[in-house]
Amino acid sequence: MNPHVTALSKHEETIITVDVRPDGVAVITMNDMRETFNTITRRFGEELRDAFDRVARDTYIRAAVIVSGKPDSFVVGANIDMIRGIKLAVEAERLSSLVAAGLRQMRAGEKPFVAAVHGQALGGGFEIALACHAIVASDDAKTSFGLPEVQLGLIPAANGLFRIAERAGLETAIDLGLTGRNLRAPKAKAMGLVDEVCPRPVLMDVAVERARALSETKERPLPRKRQNLSQWALERNPIGRALLFKRARAEMMKKTHGHYPAAERIVELLECFATRGNAAAAELEAKSFGELVVSETAHRLIEIFFATTALKKDKGVDDPTVVPMPVEHVGILGAGLMGAGIAYVTAGLGIAVRMKDKDDLGVGRGLKTVHDLLDERVRKKQLRREDKDQTFARVTGTVDMSGFKQSDIVIEAVFEDLALKRRVLTETEEVIKDSCIYASNTSSIPIREIARSSKRPENVVGMHYFSPAHKMPLLEVIQTERTSPRVVATCVALGKKQGKTVIVVNDGPGFYTSRILAPYLNEATYLVTEGVPIEAVDYALVDWGWPVGPIQLLDEVGIDVALHVGPILFKAFGARLATPPAMDKLVGDDRKGRKNRRGFYRYDLPLSKRRRRQVDASVYGVFGAAPTKKVAAEEIQMRCSLQFVNEALRCYGDRVVRSARDADIGAILGLGFPPFRGGPLRYADTLGPAEVLRRIRGYEDRFGARWTPAPLLVDLERKGKRLYSA
Repeated sequence: MNPHVTALSKHEETIITVDVRPDGVAVITMNDMRETFNTITRRFGEELRDAFDRVARDTYIRAAVIVSGKPDSFVVGANIDMIRGIKLAVEAERLSSLVAAGLRQMRAGEKPFVAAVHGQALGGGFEIALACHAIVASDDAKTSFGLPEVQLGLIPAANGLFRIAERAGLETAIDLGLTGRNLRAPKAKAMGLVDEVCPRPVLMDVAVERARALSETKERPLPRKRQNLSQWALERNPIGRALLFKRARAEMMKKTHGHYPAAERIVELLECFATRGNAAAAELEAKSFGELVVSETAHRLIEIFFATTALKKDKGVDDPTVVPMPVEHVGILGAGLMGAGIAYVTAGLGIAVRMKDKDDLGVGRGLKTVHDLLDERVRKKQLRREDKDQTFARVTGTVDMSGFKQSDIVIEAVFEDLALKRRVLTETEEVIKDSCIYASNTSSIPIREIARSSKRPENVVGMHYFSPAHKMPLLEVIQTERTSPRVVATCVALGKKQGKTVIVVNDGPGFYTSRILAPYLNEATYLVTEGVPIEAVDYALVDWGWPVGPIQLLDEVGIDVALHVGPILFKAFGARLATPPAMDKLVGDDRKGRKNRRGFYRYDLPLSKRRRRQVDASVYGVFGAAPTKKVAAEEIQMRCSLQFVNEALRCYGDRVVRSARDADIGAILGLGFPPFRGGPLRYADTLGPAEVLRRIRGYEDRFGARWTPAPLLVDLERKGKRLYSA
């Protein structure tokens, strides 16, 4: 029989093809020509099952290799559009059962299947590979494995978690399921999840050779990571397993506070697998998947996924003809933690970076920060040492303006002081070329105020990075009425290359994120001055879904920094955004927060006693309020979070943000608004404008002007409308 190719579909463009080699090894190629990436759809699943059946029936075929036709990816998971379109739990349950049954049938057949993986194998893609009898992966940096479903409020739905448990143990399955983190190929091999890692050019040769070898033997043992004694004790006996799952639940609940049902189901499924076996666990998996697909949490998280995906394609300007300028050289004014963080994320793009600071010591610290961040990636095997050296070589430092003449964009990251920022801008414009963009990294000072002394105000823009700049995912680009659209588009393009999700906002005091954060932090401070214990305020908000409490956040940001923003917002918005008087008292007592180890919490404890954060009780004396008032957690949650929501509605009504989507993504990625609630505007829609207004009116009656409802909220309630129309 000669080699031949079979298209397994009546459609004009097939997704799956089978090419039978002369040696009897079938090559199953997955390539959805309509899409950039392969995703699992109903049609994809049908064609893949047809391919499995073809391999099983054809007596000439001895083994099969599954490979992607995409240049740099395998399969990146289920098609999210398909998932979003499912309306009934039973429909999703049936889909999960069918896919899982198909993979089990392939696995149980007499002929071996080998996955040849290059690029991302995520979600269902990883599950397809895990169902094969062996996995061969390229050693390319683009190759990774992961089960990210939990990040969308879902669970893996094709028995992948159970196969990970078989190969690498229950602890590994719990970890990968709950975190959704990705693994590079060498790490996956070390964990027993991949059989062989090889250079990309020989990937198919190695996979075919392994397929041939497997076809010659009936025994196909799973690769297993050798477990140490403690792992064996935990997983191989009922008492140990019970302890393992009890600990997993406790750690999971500590992180999720019960707001993410998918995380709870993952632990439940793996416990079922460990105690009742594969069949019972598979049945529970399909049922759980169906229930989660139609859950409110999954809807919110999937909406966020689509919003961030749309922002990746958004140029930040309405005119489609605007083209970003090329950026090859970036100057950074200020080599502190922020400036160095920006330098780090920029140099990795192949762009030359020049950092300036006031003296050699400052420059040296900045360079060391960049070097240390690159070293950390090398230690984690995320970057090769030679690549690290090349990246670091692109970053240079100076104490004057030498080297800035060739900059395409200069990012200023000096202290939050208007006079200083104006002076730095004036001095810089004397050196840089006329086409150079000048971007101020400020969190609150209006860009138009900084640009007053500029010769070229059309080139002045804001780029508000969040600290730490190398980790935080959001970038807020601020445009004035005079900023050129091409300047905005260039900054957006650069931010996206730096790995940021970028929102464009209109200029104004506090812009968007700092403005909506201020009333939230203010209300938390008012609660403390009323006698509510600090830890009660923080715990209530963390329990509601915030990553850290507002009082702890004040310590982290810097009490002095928060107080510095206050007058800017007060000047623009009056008493509604006035900083509580207690903040002046704290700074007067030399309390700046973590930075000087004096704030709301104690930072002078030995390491052995820092496991649980302790309040500095002396702070109550500064306030003149004893922590004796008991307030229901819901009252604390609503007072702080509704202040945040109300100001977000004001910003949207004032056209500070371009869309409700941008408002919600900015709040989630920049400030930590609970993702499962969908963002402040989505939350207002979910609760209902009438109910939000009723609650805010109640607080206005009690506390006055700072609770004046947003005009947009009043208008929505009057018209009976919502921001997100169904």
